[in-house]
Amino acid sequence: MTLAARHGALTDIGLHRATNEDAFVVRPSLYAVCDGMGGANAGEVASALAVETLAAGVARGEPIAAAAQAANAAVYRHAQDDPEQTGMGTTLTAFVLEDGTARFVHIGDSRAYLLRDGELRQLSDDHSLVGEMVRDGRLSADEAALHPHRSILSRALGTEPQARIDEFTEDLLPGDVVLLCSDGLSGPVPDDVIRVALTRSDPQAAAERLVAEARRAGGPDNITAVVVRVDEAPHGAEDEEATLVRPPDPATDIVVDGPSVAGGEPGDAADMLAAEAATLLPEEPGASPATPVAAGEARRRRSLRRLGVVAALLAALAAALAAGVVLLSTVFFIAVEEDGRLAIFSGLPAEVGPVPLHAVYRRSVVAYDSLSPAARTLVDQRRLRGRQDALGVSEQLGMWP
Repeated sequence: MTLAARHGALTDIGLHRATNEDAFVVRPSLYAVCDGMGGANAGEVASALAVETLAAGVARGEPIAAAAQAANAAVYRHAQDDPEQTGMGTTLTAFVLEDGTARFVHIGDSRAYLLRDGELRQLSDDHSLVGEMVRDGRLSADEAALHPHRSILSRALGTEPQARIDEFTEDLLPGDVVLLCSDGLSGPVPDDVIRVALTRSDPQAAAERLVAEARRAGGPDNITAVVVRVDEAPHGAEDEEATLVRPPDPATDIVVDGPSVAGGEPGDAADMLAAEAATLLPEEPGASPATPVAAGEARRRRSLRRLGVVAALLAALAAALAAGVVLLSTVFFIAVEEDGRLAIFSGLPAEVGPVPLHAVYRRSVVAYDSLSPAARTLVDQRRLRGRQDALGVSEQLGMWP
């Protein structure tokens, strides 16, 4: 029996990040997702370097595990050579398809899922502090999903000279769907919603739906989904684009900056999702191919609709500005000032043009460079918190010696 694979992929900046530090590979038969971390844009450098090194190694015929270790060495070496990017790293969840077998490598808290016969199963283990606590029986899965330190990684690519990378295989069957995703998707989107999205026959439609669901759930982080569906190839089919044994094709995509769709030009995910929604809008009452509408009346209706849309947008903008004033005074995050010292900021970790949407709430004398790798990761997340929660985390970081 010959299996054939089709893929879809999408990455999105989310609703609360200034940059997209995710990267992905869809270079059949290699598929990968990386979620970068580190200050001074080091996260996007780490994820880009990781996917490029991994893809180059697999293209040369290296086993995926060896290519992953080469990616670790490349990120680690780059961090050592550039003091401004010390401590950077990335997750890596990837697999190659060989004769119907998926060979995985995994480190970090991005995830690999398998949908088989309507049941969703997580294939990878989260290399995070709460993930370790769940496996040790100290936390339930529900408690882990709400834990304030769920973003702290216990393992990552590029933070040590030699990475401890998980390796495992999965024999695939016709109808199986494999999902690789960053925690910007798996965090806010429940498993049941992921399962339903993956039942779509078109992998690209499934990836777009998953990104839409993550944005609908608040989009707290960058969002990336790579969906691969395998089916039995038609008898006698010669589809080199789909067969699992096909070697990597250098012409296909490595995406290191979002949003973009695999196999196409970079685009705006929000525009694509809006276009998808537009196809679901009901037709105007009384209008159909068999019922022509006068040209003048049609233009008048279009003008009225445009005015309604503009009015709605202005109302939404006013409401958003009013909500923003309240939001900026009630949310906090921990980050690094220009002199390298830690501080608690109130507001959002973003700018509108030259205008920052945050201000310093409380400064610390502790330098970012003095922190452990795990503590740096916590700072690099720049996660929004309530005031008391932010103060509690600052105490854990030793910001007030």
